[in-house]
Amino acid sequence: MAENKKIYLTKAVRHYGSLFTFPKYWTLLLLLLLTGLSGSIIAFTMIRPSLEGVFKGLIFTFQVLFLPITIIDIISRETITRTDMIFDLKRSASLSLAICIVWIVIMTVGSILQFLLQSPQALYYATFFSVCATVAMRFLVLSTVTHLPNSKLILSTITQPIVLLASNMVFWNHWPTQILGAVLASSTALVIATQIFIHLVNKQGELVVGIGAIPLLRGFLANWLEDFTYPLEGYFEKLGTDADVSVNIFAFRGQSKLKAMMVIPNIHPGPFRNLGSSDLPGMIQRSLEAKFAAVTAVPHGMSGHELDLTSQPQCDRVVREILRTDLSSFSARASKLVRVDTGLAKATCQFFGETALVTVTCAPKSMEDIPLEVGEEIMRRGEQLGVEQVAIIDAHNSIGGAKEVPVLSEEEERELVSAAEKALKSALREERQHFLMGVAKVVPSEFRVGQGMGPGGIVALAVVVGRQRSLYVTIDGNNMVSGLRDKIIQALSDRFDECEVLTTDTHIVNAIGTMERGYYPVGEAVDHERLISHIKGVAVKAVDSAERAEVFYTRVQVSKVRVIGEEKLANLSMLIDLTFSRTKCIAPLIYIPAIVVAMLPFLFM
Repeated sequence: MAENKKIYLTKAVRHYGSLFTFPKYWTLLLLLLLTGLSGSIIAFTMIRPSLEGVFKGLIFTFQVLFLPITIIDIISRETITRTDMIFDLKRSASLSLAICIVWIVIMTVGSILQFLLQSPQALYYATFFSVCATVAMRFLVLSTVTHLPNSKLILSTITQPIVLLASNMVFWNHWPTQILGAVLASSTALVIATQIFIHLVNKQGELVVGIGAIPLLRGFLANWLEDFTYPLEGYFEKLGTDADVSVNIFAFRGQSKLKAMMVIPNIHPGPFRNLGSSDLPGMIQRSLEAKFAAVTAVPHGMSGHELDLTSQPQCDRVVREILRTDLSSFSARASKLVRVDTGLAKATCQFFGETALVTVTCAPKSMEDIPLEVGEEIMRRGEQLGVEQVAIIDAHNSIGGAKEVPVLSEEEERELVSAAEKALKSALREERQHFLMGVAKVVPSEFRVGQGMGPGGIVALAVVVGRQRSLYVTIDGNNMVSGLRDKIIQALSDRFDECEVLTTDTHIVNAIGTMERGYYPVGEAVDHERLISHIKGVAVKAVDSAERAEVFYTRVQVSKVRVIGEEKLANLSMLIDLTFSRTKCIAPLIYIPAIVVAMLPFLFM
């Protein structure tokens, strides 16, 4: 990857922490009531510090704010916005709470001005100016987050402000036509400013990726709020490029049947949640276990986000190709597992037949996806050594703090290649022998997706060659907290001579909560001792079930699958950060003058 792309990806990942969740509907109503009561009472008692001021605040809350807003929200949801996938009653109430807060702020400013300037109508005008702010806020939110047609968008925008305007006039018992003109003129000015704001934000997306930022936002919200993969996957398909990808498959057969499979897709599980290939490890595992009744592990191959598949249909293509594999040629021999540690990098290598299975990691250093170029260079070095096939696993098993999205240095990349090459050389010198293999799987019920543990659970694959016992532990998660790998290996050292801990890099654990990183790596939100206990248990079952075995290997090539692609990924990642940055800059430039203009009709009344 180019360095600037890595920077944008880093910034984009950190925006996961900007996600938020809405309280329950009844909680929102209570907050709406309390906000209205406290703010209104303060506003009215500020200009009339007496029981009469308190009473007016109470009446204003129920007559103008709480009851009209609540009733119109319910009616609008049942009649106008009921077909929209996002704007349900709870989210409508969330917008209404924000509107109520804005009313209280404007009213408080009006009360302060009336108190300081002895202006008898400042609070009166402030309540009507709040109606104008309501129009602008509803137009902004409904335009950017809903899929309503224009007619329903306009109707939903103006219904609540019209009712609030009428209830406000009833409260003041004053119906001057000039106030209606002022509200109309001010609302128009704010709506025009909002349209300009939306246009400028949208234009950013069109310039960067060819799709407006607002449609992309709607697609993101549809996925985040309701788990809809469309329309985001539709945009990914449009933006994506065709690529040829590969999948490494090891199948282990015991004395009577197929016992285990290890599938290493050189396809990245991303971008997040249920989009694209985020659940590809789980899809592969479920499909193969259903067809072959063999426990399946799907560790992370050599791939980065540029090889995220664009949609579920693309994942289905890959899975279908894997399922068509003809398991016809098995080898009964394997080498011992050898390990190389260069200080900055670690690698293991074990031959199954003529195929070298290599794992690489920089643990305990914090790291993310190993670049494709590193894998290609390791394979090239293997070919130079005379190795027939090299299958590489990015162990993906060490990441630091939440603010860290680590990028490997050129030196670390060179060390990974060097460690892998040395491991290949050492393994080539090892005798190929008959081997025993055992496998076991556990899905801990106490660990959930929200804690970083995918439904694939923990798979332990034990290989016994001569007197050496080695173990591959694959955990269904996205990376692992730094240091946990070493704790697991130490806990298994009394039963196994060699061990490596791998993760699937599943992205179904990503962007489902409000944590700063956007997801929990394995071990960040679960008890380490409980996790290690499960791993020890499944490892013991695996080695106890070991029997004489044979192994089959193949590399499946899948041509012209749709991937998001390096350039489009960089642009999408850049767009996220640019949109956040640009919004912060242009919002004051547009809305401060617009608010000044919108206030003029009231100042000259």
